Amino acid sequence: MRMDLSAHSPFGELVGRRIVKADAEAKSVEVEYEARQEFTNRIGTVSGGMLSAMLDSVTGLAALVALPEELTAVHTTLRVEYLRPARPGRLLGRAAVVELADRNLRSRGELLDGGGTTIARAEATHRVLPKKQG
Repeated sequence: MRMDLSAHSPFGELVGRRIVKADAEAKSVEVEYEARQEFTNRIGTVSGGMLSAMLDSVTGLAALVALPEELTAVHTTLRVEYLRPARPGRLLGRAAVVELADRNLRSRGELLDGGGTTIARAEATHRVLPKKQG
């Protein structure tokens, strides 16, 4: 697994991110997140902004899994669909790269609740860049 997948991330700590599986051959990743009570809105469901941030995370991690260690990727777009309300608790993020070109890639991801129901999904585009040294 790439070293930067397990590197310290304040955001990762905030959302209780834990990489479950990273498959370079399949260009895919599975990640657990903890949707905390503090992430809820006035009606008690997890904020769409927090769900979007988790989808940003999982699609970005899929991009990293698909690239060699000396390259990185940054999001240029993220299109999110909210399918069902999410309650606080464990969410599973799954994402895979679906297209990889010289300087761009595209990934798709989804978030599932504890019962395995997809609550949100996203498609992302990324710019592939050399990783900064030092």
